[in-house]
Amino acid sequence: MDAADKRMLDREALRNMIQQWNANRLDLFELSEPNENLEFHGVMRFYFQDSGQKIATKCIRVASDATVSDVIETLIEKFRPDMRMLSLGSYSLWETHGPDDERRLEPHEKPLLVQLNWHADDREGRFLLKCLTNNEGSLNTVNEKADQNFKRKLSKREKKELKKKEKLSRLKSDTNDENRPVAEKLYTELPETSFTRSISNPEAVMRRRRQQKLERKLQQFRSKDGGPDTGGTLKIYGSSLCPDVPYKTLLLSVGDTAAGVLREMLDKYGLARHDPHHYCVVQVDTTDNSEYILEDDECPLAIVMTHPHRSE
Repeated sequence: MDAADKRMLDREALRNMIQQWNANRLDLFELSEPNENLEFHGVMRFYFQDSGQKIATKCIRVASDATVSDVIETLIEKFRPDMRMLSLGSYSLWETHGPDDERRLEPHEKPLLVQLNWHADDREGRFLLKCLTNNEGSLNTVNEKADQNFKRKLSKREKKELKKKEKLSRLKSDTNDENRPVAEKLYTELPETSFTRSISNPEAVMRRRRQQKLERKLQQFRSKDGGPDTGGTLKIYGSSLCPDVPYKTLLLSVGDTAAGVLREMLDKYGLARHDPHHYCVVQVDTTDNSEYILEDDECPLAIVMTHPHRSE
């Protein structure tokens, strides 16, 4: 296959992915057809919370080759036009998939491609612009110096009122609400029912798709001739990964290997980018509590179905 044929196949695959994306999106958020260089564009929604303010949201048109640095520069002009002269290093862009699942994007990453890959994984997320707090001090210093002349002209009564307002502002910033992670506020102040990219609630759409996919997979595992089922659910314990979520239930076939199960578990615990070689699946014999580390090609569900009362 020559380079031209490969590019044509890549373009067709990209076109199909974009068509699937557009099928569940409002017209405003539809992506364009890819050109011969596999470039396309679309409108994306971004969120930002300034100090002491409610979360704001803006929509901008983004090209597929636009990097995080390019997007941040545009977002600063949209959210904070008075901050355009500040260094881009003062801001970062994050993708979030819930209050406890967020990742900082690298400057070279391309947000529109990141977003399109969510659809391929049946996920939904949001983009959040954050101001790095370690730069806030220098910004406040600049503002204070700029206002020094003005403050010296205030009367005693005006100074007293100003101090009172500053004190109230500090007390307000110390409340639990202000100390909550911004990603958590993003999903509480702007819940799933808010206007988003999807024709209907995007998170609910993705949950329904995952449920339908699981039901189809389970139907394939069920025996049609009275023989043993070829798959089922298996509870995998992972309290060492997250004590608050002691286990996850996976839908597996008897041929699914420990290596595949491990990757799926890391994904479910939000650790998909971690190296699987640093983790293992352990079989525990409940009769004597002995442990055995499964090899990558061993099949956990097949083991449990063979010894249902001894393994977990």
